[in-house]
Amino acid sequence: MKKISLADFIAWFFILLFLYTGAIKLTEIHVFKEQLTSSPLLGSMAGFIAWALPFGELLLAIALFVPKWRLKGFYLTLVLMTVFTAYVIVVLFIDNQISCSCGGIIEELSPKQHVLFNSVCILLSWIGILSLRSAAPSGGFKRITNACAGCLFLLMGWTLFTAFTAPVTIKTGMEGRPLPAFDMQLYDSLTHLNTADIPTGQPLIVIGFSPTCTHCQAETADIIKNIERFKNVRICFTTDFPLKEMQVYYRYYKLKQYPNIIMGRDSTSAFLNYFKATAVPYTAVYDPQKRLKRVMNGQAAAANLAKAIED
Repeated sequence: MKKISLADFIAWFFILLFLYTGAIKLTEIHVFKEQLTSSPLLGSMAGFIAWALPFGELLLAIALFVPKWRLKGFYLTLVLMTVFTAYVIVVLFIDNQISCSCGGIIEELSPKQHVLFNSVCILLSWIGILSLRSAAPSGGFKRITNACAGCLFLLMGWTLFTAFTAPVTIKTGMEGRPLPAFDMQLYDSLTHLNTADIPTGQPLIVIGFSPTCTHCQAETADIIKNIERFKNVRICFTTDFPLKEMQVYYRYYKLKQYPNIIMGRDSTSAFLNYFKATAVPYTAVYDPQKRLKRVMNGQAAAANLAKAIED
């Protein structure tokens, strides 16, 4: 029975990685394409890359699986992971609100964790190449490469574990995009406000709600209880319910006393339709430039909203 080498072990890791990320991208192709469209570097090529990249990852997994193609597969892996890493670093310098489009659990990595994960993959590619190119490796070479690979896998395992145990973040593919423009009829019934006219300069939370929804009521009460944490944040409640019901809700929670809170009737359900939301409350957190950071489907705790603003 052939002994499994370090190169075989590394190859199997990349095979599983590329099969996973490629399959995730294909099963969520529309979200993947939306994420690419938001990219300042790849937006114009989003349609092509959305299909080419996942199929390329699957083909690369096949190349790594076939022994006679494995060395070339490692070289291609090295190139691909280097390109991925350079892209992530460049995009983070341009705009750190742009959504990751790697797929699956890897999207849960923070920017620093993402660069670390990709850097480990680059080093593992090099070790795989060196292992295959060494026809008769010495004992010292084997010990060094095995030790390095072991440390790298432990580091990667810890990075993925922290991402896996973190709270699940909903990805819409529209992260980094500006707040959509829609009209709202405000509490006094006479004033209308278009969201395009909401000034920039402060973080913004937009909450789609129903006056009769108990979870909406609980989220509103929690925000008011912790209003000091949101004193520098604009909060916009929007509903498609009749104006009278919205006014009762507004008076009940005494929202008039909070100058950073506005409430308006979105008669066309433009906000919820934009996100294809199927339930309320649906909360969207925007940065000071009114670009989407993240969404929360269902009742959102004030502490989580505050953290999303700070991240």
